[in-house]
Amino acid sequence: MSISRRGLFGLAGGLAAASVAGCGFAPTNSGGAANNSLTFRWWGGEARNKAYQSALQIFTQKNGTKVDPQYSGYDGYFNKLNTEFAGGNPPDLFQMDTALVSTYAAKGVLTDLGSFIPSTIHMDTLYSAVRGAGVVDGKTYGVPSGSGYAPVLYDKTLFEQAKIPVPADNWTWDDFGRIAGEMSKALGQGKYGALDASKDDSGALQPWLRQRGKDLYTGDGKLGFTKDDLSEWFAMWDKLRKAGAICPPEMLSNTDSATGNHPLISGSIAMTTGWGLAQMAPLTQHTLDIVVVPRGSNGKTGQALSGGVLLCIPVKSKNPEAAAKLIDLFISDVDAIKAMAMTRGIPPSAKALETLSPNLTAADKRDVTYAQYVADEVAKDALPPAPTAPPGYNDAKTALDAAAKQVAFGKMSIPDAVAQYFRDAEAALQGAK
Repeated sequence: MSISRRGLFGLAGGLAAASVAGCGFAPTNSGGAANNSLTFRWWGGEARNKAYQSALQIFTQKNGTKVDPQYSGYDGYFNKLNTEFAGGNPPDLFQMDTALVSTYAAKGVLTDLGSFIPSTIHMDTLYSAVRGAGVVDGKTYGVPSGSGYAPVLYDKTLFEQAKIPVPADNWTWDDFGRIAGEMSKALGQGKYGALDASKDDSGALQPWLRQRGKDLYTGDGKLGFTKDDLSEWFAMWDKLRKAGAICPPEMLSNTDSATGNHPLISGSIAMTTGWGLAQMAPLTQHTLDIVVVPRGSNGKTGQALSGGVLLCIPVKSKNPEAAAKLIDLFISDVDAIKAMAMTRGIPPSAKALETLSPNLTAADKRDVTYAQYVADEVAKDALPPAPTAPPGYNDAKTALDAAAKQVAFGKMSIPDAVAQYFRDAEAALQGAK
Protein backbone atom coordinates (compact mmCIF):
# COMPACT_ATOMS: atom_id res chain seq x y z
CA MET A 1 0.00 0.00 0.00
CA SER A 2 1.49 3.26 -1.15
CA ILE A 3 -0.65 5.65 0.81
CA SER A 4 1.79 7.30 3.54
CA ARG A 5 0.39 7.04 7.06
CA ARG A 6 3.30 8.71 8.81
CA GLY A 7 4.23 12.31 9.46
CA LEU A 8 5.97 14.11 6.61
CA PHE A 9 8.85 16.56 6.80
CA GLY A 10 8.63 19.69 4.67
CA LEU A 11 11.18 22.37 3.91
CA ALA A 12 9.54 25.18 5.87
CA GLY A 13 11.83 27.51 7.73
CA GLY A 14 14.76 27.04 5.36
CA LEU A 15 16.71 23.96 4.41
CA ALA A 16 19.61 24.86 6.65
CA ALA A 17 17.47 24.65 9.76
CA ALA A 18 16.84 20.89 9.47
CA SER A 19 18.28 18.71 12.21
CA VAL A 20 20.02 15.36 11.63
CA ALA A 21 19.90 14.12 15.19
CA GLY A 22 18.86 10.52 15.57
CA CYS A 23 18.52 9.77 11.85
CA GLY A 24 20.12 6.33 12.17
CA PHE A 25 21.42 6.17 8.60
CA ALA A 26 23.62 3.31 7.50
CA PRO A 27 27.18 4.63 7.13
CA THR A 28 28.37 5.65 3.70
CA ASN A 29 31.58 4.45 2.09
CA SER A 30 32.58 7.71 0.45
CA GLY A 31 32.02 11.42 0.65
CA GLY A 32 30.73 11.80 -2.90
CA ALA A 33 30.09 10.07 -6.16
CA ALA A 34 32.68 9.75 -8.91
CA ASN A 35 31.94 9.01 -12.55
CA ASN A 36 31.91 5.27 -11.85
CA SER A 37 29.91 5.48 -8.63
CA LEU A 38 26.88 7.14 -7.09
CA THR A 39 25.07 7.42 -3.78
CA PHE A 40 21.47 6.27 -3.39
CA ARG A 41 19.30 7.13 -0.36
CA TRP A 42 16.03 5.49 0.71
CA TRP A 43 13.88 4.74 3.73
CA GLY A 44 12.24 1.42 4.48
CA GLY A 45 12.05 -1.69 6.61
CA GLU A 46 14.34 -4.69 6.47
CA ALA A 47 12.57 -6.33 3.52
CA ARG A 48 12.86 -3.20 1.38
CA ASN A 49 16.47 -2.63 2.42
CA LYS A 50 17.49 -6.14 1.39
CA ALA A 51 15.58 -5.84 -1.88
CA TYR A 52 17.23 -2.56 -2.80
CA GLN A 53 20.71 -3.87 -2.04
CA SER A 54 20.11 -6.94 -4.21
CA ALA A 55 18.94 -4.71 -7.06
CA LEU A 56 21.98 -2.45 -6.63
CA GLN A 57 24.28 -5.44 -7.00
CA ILE A 58 22.50 -6.26 -10.26
CA PHE A 59 23.04 -2.68 -11.42
CA THR A 60 26.76 -2.81 -10.66
CA GLN A 61 27.13 -6.14 -12.42
CA LYS A 62 25.37 -4.89 -15.55
CA ASN A 63 26.66 -1.31 -15.69
CA GLY A 64 29.99 -1.36 -13.83
CA THR A 65 28.83 1.52 -11.63
CA LYS A 66 29.26 1.09 -7.88
CA VAL A 67 26.39 2.31 -5.71
CA ASP A 68 26.89 3.55 -2.17
CA PRO A 69 23.65 2.59 -0.32
CA GLN A 70 22.30 4.92 2.37
CA TYR A 71 19.15 3.87 4.19
CA SER A 72 17.16 4.46 7.37
CA GLY A 73 13.65 4.48 8.74
CA TYR A 74 11.25 7.24 7.73
CA ASP A 75 11.70 9.30 10.89
CA GLY A 76 14.53 11.77 10.34
CA TYR A 77 14.91 10.86 6.67
CA PHE A 78 13.92 14.25 5.27
CA ASN A 79 15.65 16.15 8.08
CA LYS A 80 18.99 14.71 6.99
CA LEU A 81 18.17 15.19 3.33
CA ASN A 82 17.24 18.84 3.90
CA THR A 83 20.54 19.49 5.66
CA GLU A 84 22.45 17.98 2.75
CA PHE A 85 20.51 20.06 0.24
CA ALA A 86 21.38 23.14 2.27
CA GLY A 87 25.06 22.15 2.26
CA GLY A 88 25.08 21.39 -1.46
CA ASN A 89 25.93 17.73 -0.99
CA PRO A 90 22.78 15.63 -1.48
CA PRO A 91 22.85 11.98 -2.60
CA ASP A 92 22.90 11.36 -6.36
CA LEU A 93 19.52 9.61 -6.27
CA PHE A 94 16.95 9.35 -3.51
CA GLN A 95 13.56 7.93 -2.68
CA MET A 96 10.86 10.59 -2.41
CA ASP A 97 7.46 10.64 -0.73
CA THR A 98 4.97 11.29 -3.54
CA ALA A 99 3.13 13.82 -1.40
CA LEU A 100 6.27 15.96 -1.07
CA VAL A 101 7.51 16.14 -4.65
CA SER A 102 5.81 19.51 -5.25
CA THR A 103 7.39 20.96 -2.13
CA TYR A 104 10.89 19.99 -3.23
CA ALA A 105 10.30 20.94 -6.86
CA ALA A 106 9.21 24.42 -5.73
CA LYS A 107 12.54 24.82 -3.93
CA GLY A 108 14.40 24.18 -7.19
CA VAL A 109 16.43 21.27 -5.83
CA LEU A 110 15.12 18.51 -8.12
CA THR A 111 16.28 17.68 -11.65
CA ASP A 112 13.74 17.88 -14.46
CA LEU A 113 14.03 14.34 -15.81
CA GLY A 114 12.66 15.27 -19.23
CA SER A 115 16.12 15.12 -20.81
CA PHE A 116 16.42 11.45 -19.76
CA ILE A 117 12.96 10.46 -21.09
CA PRO A 118 12.66 8.33 -23.20
CA SER A 119 16.35 7.92 -24.10
CA THR A 120 17.39 6.53 -20.70
CA ILE A 121 14.28 6.29 -18.54
CA HIS A 122 11.56 4.33 -20.34
CA MET A 123 8.44 5.81 -18.75
CA ASP A 124 6.26 4.13 -21.36
CA THR A 125 6.91 0.87 -19.51
CA LEU A 126 4.67 2.12 -16.68
CA TYR A 127 0.87 2.15 -16.59
CA SER A 128 -0.34 5.46 -17.98
CA ALA A 129 -2.38 6.11 -14.81
CA VAL A 130 0.76 6.37 -12.65
CA ARG A 131 3.21 8.12 -15.00
CA GLY A 132 2.16 11.53 -13.79
CA ALA A 133 2.79 10.86 -10.09
CA GLY A 134 6.05 12.81 -10.16
CA VAL A 135 4.90 15.56 -12.54
CA VAL A 136 4.78 19.14 -11.26
CA ASP A 137 3.76 22.01 -13.54
CA GLY A 138 4.21 19.79 -16.57
CA LYS A 139 7.73 18.63 -15.70
CA THR A 140 8.72 15.16 -14.49
CA TYR A 141 10.69 15.36 -11.24
CA GLY A 142 10.17 11.79 -10.01
CA VAL A 143 9.58 8.32 -11.42
CA PRO A 144 6.96 6.14 -9.67
CA SER A 145 7.97 2.74 -8.36
CA GLY A 146 4.58 1.23 -7.62
CA SER A 147 0.87 1.84 -7.95
CA GLY A 148 -1.74 2.04 -5.26
CA TYR A 149 -5.21 3.08 -4.19
CA ALA A 150 -7.15 3.70 -0.99
CA PRO A 151 -9.07 0.59 0.15
CA VAL A 152 -10.98 -0.28 3.27
CA LEU A 153 -9.24 -3.16 5.03
CA TYR A 154 -11.49 -5.37 7.14
CA ASP A 155 -11.22 -8.35 9.48
CA LYS A 156 -13.12 -11.09 7.68
CA THR A 157 -12.79 -13.41 10.68
CA LEU A 158 -14.66 -10.94 12.91
CA PHE A 159 -17.40 -10.54 10.33
CA GLU A 160 -17.83 -14.31 10.12
CA GLN A 161 -17.93 -14.62 13.91
CA ALA A 162 -20.58 -11.87 14.06
CA LYS A 163 -22.52 -13.53 11.22
CA ILE A 164 -22.71 -10.22 9.39
CA PRO A 165 -22.14 -10.10 5.59
CA VAL A 166 -18.82 -8.52 4.59
CA PRO A 167 -18.86 -5.22 2.66
CA ALA A 168 -19.61 -5.54 -1.05
CA ASP A 169 -17.87 -3.74 -3.90
CA ASN A 170 -21.00 -1.68 -4.60
CA TRP A 171 -21.52 -0.46 -1.04
CA THR A 172 -22.22 3.21 -0.24
CA TRP A 173 -21.44 5.50 2.70
CA ASP A 174 -24.89 4.74 4.09
CA ASP A 175 -24.02 1.04 3.93
CA PHE A 176 -20.75 1.77 5.70
CA GLY A 177 -22.52 3.46 8.61
CA ARG A 178 -25.09 0.68 8.89
CA ILE A 179 -22.50 -2.11 8.78
CA ALA A 180 -20.20 -0.36 11.24
CA GLY A 181 -23.10 0.02 13.67
CA GLU A 182 -24.11 -3.61 13.33
CA MET A 183 -20.56 -4.77 13.93
CA SER A 184 -20.18 -2.57 17.01
CA LYS A 185 -23.29 -4.14 18.55
CA ALA A 186 -22.18 -7.64 17.64
CA LEU A 187 -18.61 -7.23 18.93
CA GLY A 188 -19.66 -5.89 22.32
CA GLN A 189 -18.37 -3.28 24.73
CA GLY A 190 -15.01 -1.69 23.93
CA LYS A 191 -15.01 -2.85 20.31
CA TYR A 192 -16.20 -0.97 17.26
CA GLY A 193 -17.25 -1.48 13.67
CA ALA A 194 -14.74 0.88 12.11
CA LEU A 195 -11.90 3.30 12.60
CA ASP A 196 -12.75 6.99 12.87
CA ALA A 197 -11.37 8.16 9.50
CA SER A 198 -12.44 11.80 9.76
CA LYS A 199 -8.77 12.83 9.82
CA ASP A 200 -7.72 10.60 6.91
CA ASP A 201 -7.17 12.95 3.98
CA SER A 202 -6.03 10.68 1.15
CA GLY A 203 -7.57 7.41 2.33
CA ALA A 204 -11.10 8.63 3.02
CA LEU A 205 -11.76 12.34 2.49
CA GLN A 206 -10.24 12.48 -0.99
CA PRO A 207 -12.38 9.73 -2.55
CA TRP A 208 -15.44 11.16 -0.79
CA LEU A 209 -14.72 14.55 -2.37
CA ARG A 210 -13.92 13.13 -5.79
CA GLN A 211 -17.26 11.32 -5.79
CA ARG A 212 -18.74 14.82 -5.63
CA GLY A 213 -16.61 16.24 -8.44
CA LYS A 214 -14.10 17.93 -6.15
CA ASP A 215 -10.68 17.06 -4.72
CA LEU A 216 -8.35 17.83 -1.84
CA TYR A 217 -6.45 20.39 -3.91
CA THR A 218 -6.72 22.23 -7.19
CA GLY A 219 -4.11 22.18 -9.93
CA ASP A 220 -2.82 25.59 -8.80
CA GLY A 221 -2.22 24.44 -5.22
CA LYS A 222 -5.33 25.69 -3.44
CA LEU A 223 -7.92 23.78 -1.41
CA GLY A 224 -10.31 22.01 -3.77
CA PHE A 225 -13.36 21.98 -1.50
CA THR A 226 -15.46 24.34 0.61
CA LYS A 227 -16.24 24.84 4.28
CA ASP A 228 -19.68 23.34 3.67
CA ASP A 229 -18.02 20.18 2.30
CA LEU A 230 -15.83 19.77 5.36
CA SER A 231 -18.73 20.52 7.70
CA GLU A 232 -20.74 17.73 6.05
CA TRP A 233 -17.72 15.40 6.32
CA PHE A 234 -17.18 16.07 10.02
CA ALA A 235 -20.92 15.80 10.71
CA MET A 236 -21.09 12.36 9.09
CA TRP A 237 -18.32 11.02 11.32
CA ASP A 238 -19.69 12.78 14.40
CA LYS A 239 -23.03 11.02 13.89
CA LEU A 240 -21.27 7.65 13.61
CA ARG A 241 -19.15 8.44 16.66
CA LYS A 242 -22.15 9.30 18.82
CA ALA A 243 -23.92 6.14 17.64
CA GLY A 244 -20.95 4.04 18.76
CA ALA A 245 -20.32 2.78 15.22
CA ILE A 246 -16.71 4.01 15.08
CA CYS A 247 -13.89 4.00 17.59
CA PRO A 248 -13.42 6.72 20.23
CA PRO A 249 -10.60 9.24 19.58
CA GLU A 250 -8.35 7.64 22.20
CA MET A 251 -7.78 4.72 19.82
CA LEU A 252 -6.38 6.94 17.07
CA SER A 253 -2.95 7.19 18.72
CA ASN A 254 -2.01 3.73 17.42
CA THR A 255 -3.20 4.07 13.84
CA ASP A 256 -0.21 5.58 12.03
CA SER A 257 1.95 2.44 12.00
CA ALA A 258 1.45 -1.14 10.85
CA THR A 259 2.03 -2.82 14.21
CA GLY A 260 0.27 -5.13 16.62
CA ASN A 261 -0.99 -2.04 18.45
CA HIS A 262 -3.17 -0.93 15.54
CA PRO A 263 -6.80 -1.38 16.67
CA LEU A 264 -7.56 -3.58 13.63
CA ILE A 265 -4.76 -5.97 14.60
CA SER A 266 -5.65 -5.88 18.30
CA GLY A 267 -9.23 -6.81 17.43
CA SER A 268 -10.72 -3.54 18.65
CA ILE A 269 -12.21 -2.55 15.28
CA ALA A 270 -13.42 -4.46 12.24
CA MET A 271 -12.64 -1.99 9.42
CA THR A 272 -10.01 0.67 8.72
CA THR A 273 -8.96 2.99 5.93
CA GLY A 274 -5.34 3.74 5.04
CA TRP A 275 -3.86 0.25 4.87
CA GLY A 276 -3.61 -2.69 2.49
CA LEU A 277 -3.20 -6.41 2.98
CA ALA A 278 0.55 -6.52 2.40
CA GLN A 279 1.29 -4.46 5.53
CA MET A 280 -1.32 -5.83 7.90
CA ALA A 281 -1.94 -9.48 6.98
CA PRO A 282 1.36 -10.76 8.42
CA LEU A 283 0.51 -9.22 11.81
CA THR A 284 -2.55 -11.30 12.65
CA GLN A 285 -3.88 -14.85 12.57
CA HIS A 286 -7.25 -13.50 11.46
CA THR A 287 -8.19 -13.43 7.77
CA LEU A 288 -8.13 -9.89 6.42
CA ASP A 289 -9.60 -8.67 3.14
CA ILE A 290 -10.08 -5.43 1.22
CA VAL A 291 -12.96 -3.59 -0.40
CA VAL A 292 -13.16 -0.30 -2.24
CA VAL A 293 -13.93 2.80 -0.15
CA PRO A 294 -17.72 3.30 -0.04
CA ARG A 295 -19.09 4.73 -3.26
CA GLY A 296 -20.95 7.98 -3.73
CA SER A 297 -24.65 8.08 -4.51
CA ASN A 298 -23.68 8.35 -8.20
CA GLY A 299 -21.85 5.00 -8.01
CA LYS A 300 -18.39 6.50 -8.47
CA THR A 301 -15.47 5.22 -6.40
CA GLY A 302 -13.63 8.55 -6.40
CA GLN A 303 -10.35 6.66 -6.22
CA ALA A 304 -7.12 8.43 -7.19
CA LEU A 305 -4.41 5.97 -8.20
CA SER A 306 -1.01 6.81 -6.72
CA GLY A 307 2.50 6.08 -7.93
CA GLY A 308 3.95 4.62 -4.76
CA VAL A 309 7.24 6.18 -3.71
CA LEU A 310 9.18 8.16 -6.31
CA LEU A 311 12.83 8.17 -7.33
CA CYS A 312 14.31 11.65 -7.80
CA ILE A 313 17.65 13.09 -8.87
CA PRO A 314 18.84 16.29 -7.14
CA VAL A 315 20.02 19.22 -9.25
CA LYS A 316 23.40 18.85 -7.56
CA SER A 317 23.76 15.13 -8.20
CA LYS A 318 27.37 14.36 -9.09
CA ASN A 319 26.40 11.56 -11.46
CA PRO A 320 22.91 12.23 -12.88
CA GLU A 321 23.46 10.05 -15.95
CA ALA A 322 24.21 6.96 -13.87
CA ALA A 323 21.34 7.85 -11.52
CA ALA A 324 18.95 7.94 -14.49
CA LYS A 325 20.20 4.52 -15.61
CA LEU A 326 19.56 3.16 -12.12
CA ILE A 327 16.00 4.53 -12.17
CA ASP A 328 15.42 2.76 -15.46
CA LEU A 329 16.80 -0.49 -14.06
CA PHE A 330 14.09 -0.49 -11.39
CA ILE A 331 11.27 -0.10 -13.92
CA SER A 332 12.68 -2.01 -16.91
CA ASP A 333 15.07 -4.76 -15.81
CA VAL A 334 13.45 -8.14 -15.10
CA ASP A 335 16.12 -9.17 -12.58
CA ALA A 336 15.74 -5.92 -10.65
CA ILE A 337 11.95 -6.19 -10.73
CA LYS A 338 12.23 -9.67 -9.21
CA ALA A 339 14.62 -8.40 -6.53
CA MET A 340 12.31 -5.53 -5.50
CA ALA A 341 9.13 -7.65 -5.67
CA MET A 342 6.29 -5.90 -3.78
CA THR A 343 8.47 -3.93 -1.35
CA ARG A 344 7.49 -0.57 -2.89
CA GLY A 345 3.86 -1.20 -3.69
CA ILE A 346 1.72 -2.91 -6.29
CA PRO A 347 3.50 -3.51 -9.64
CA PRO A 348 3.33 -0.29 -11.70
CA SER A 349 3.50 -1.96 -15.11
CA ALA A 350 2.28 -4.98 -17.03
CA LYS A 351 5.90 -6.09 -17.30
CA ALA A 352 6.38 -6.03 -13.54
CA LEU A 353 3.07 -7.77 -12.94
CA GLU A 354 3.88 -10.55 -15.40
CA THR A 355 7.33 -10.96 -13.88
CA LEU A 356 6.15 -11.17 -10.27
CA SER A 357 2.81 -12.97 -10.53
CA PRO A 358 4.11 -16.58 -10.33
CA ASN A 359 5.69 -16.04 -6.90
CA LEU A 360 3.29 -13.69 -5.13
CA THR A 361 1.94 -14.59 -1.68
CA ALA A 362 -1.80 -15.05 -1.27
CA ALA A 363 -2.14 -11.57 0.31
CA ASP A 364 -0.07 -9.98 -2.46
CA LYS A 365 -2.12 -11.71 -5.14
CA ARG A 366 -5.32 -10.42 -3.57
CA ASP A 367 -3.84 -6.89 -3.41
CA VAL A 368 -2.79 -7.05 -7.04
CA THR A 369 -6.04 -8.57 -8.29
CA TYR A 370 -8.13 -6.01 -6.45
CA ALA A 371 -5.92 -3.18 -7.67
CA GLN A 372 -6.69 -4.21 -11.22
CA TYR A 373 -10.41 -4.14 -10.38
CA VAL A 374 -10.07 -0.66 -8.86
CA ALA A 375 -8.13 0.57 -11.91
CA ASP A 376 -11.01 -0.59 -14.11
CA GLU A 377 -13.50 1.20 -11.85
CA VAL A 378 -11.39 4.38 -11.98
CA ALA A 379 -11.58 4.24 -15.76
CA LYS A 380 -15.39 3.96 -15.50
CA ASP A 381 -15.48 6.93 -13.12
CA ALA A 382 -13.95 9.03 -15.91
CA LEU A 383 -12.79 11.62 -13.37
CA PRO A 384 -9.79 13.92 -13.90
CA PRO A 385 -6.55 12.65 -12.31
CA ALA A 386 -5.95 13.98 -8.81
CA PRO A 387 -3.61 17.00 -8.79
CA THR A 388 -0.17 16.45 -7.27
CA ALA A 389 -0.08 17.39 -3.59
CA PRO A 390 1.07 21.05 -3.53
CA PRO A 391 3.84 22.69 -1.51
CA GLY A 392 2.53 23.14 2.02
CA TYR A 393 0.67 19.81 1.83
CA ASN A 394 2.23 18.50 5.04
CA ASP A 395 1.00 21.42 7.13
CA ALA A 396 -2.45 21.23 5.52
CA LYS A 397 -2.59 17.53 6.34
CA THR A 398 -1.59 18.27 9.93
CA ALA A 399 -4.32 20.93 10.12
CA LEU A 400 -6.97 18.37 9.11
CA ASP A 401 -5.70 15.92 11.69
CA ALA A 402 -5.87 18.60 14.40
CA ALA A 403 -9.34 19.85 13.45
CA ALA A 404 -10.81 16.35 13.20
CA LYS A 405 -9.46 15.41 16.61
CA GLN A 406 -10.80 18.59 18.20
CA VAL A 407 -14.26 17.56 17.05
CA ALA A 408 -13.76 13.93 18.04
CA PHE A 409 -12.66 14.82 21.58
CA GLY A 410 -15.52 17.32 21.91
CA LYS A 411 -13.15 20.24 22.41
CA MET A 412 -14.42 22.23 19.44
CA SER A 413 -17.70 22.57 17.54
CA ILE A 414 -17.79 21.54 13.90
CA PRO A 415 -18.11 25.15 12.63
CA ASP A 416 -15.16 26.27 14.76
CA ALA A 417 -13.03 23.28 13.73
CA VAL A 418 -13.81 23.88 10.06
CA ALA A 419 -12.88 27.55 10.42
CA GLN A 420 -9.63 26.59 12.14
CA TYR A 421 -8.75 24.11 9.41
CA PHE A 422 -9.35 26.54 6.55
CA ARG A 423 -7.40 29.26 8.32
CA ASP A 424 -4.40 27.01 8.97
CA ALA A 425 -4.47 25.05 5.70
CA GLU A 426 -4.86 28.11 3.46
CA ALA A 427 -2.03 29.86 5.28
CA ALA A 428 0.19 26.80 4.84
CA LEU A 429 -0.52 26.50 1.12
CA GLN A 430 -0.12 30.22 0.49
CA GLY A 431 3.05 30.46 2.56
CA ALA A 432 4.69 27.60 0.67
CA LYS A 433 4.39 29.32 -2.71
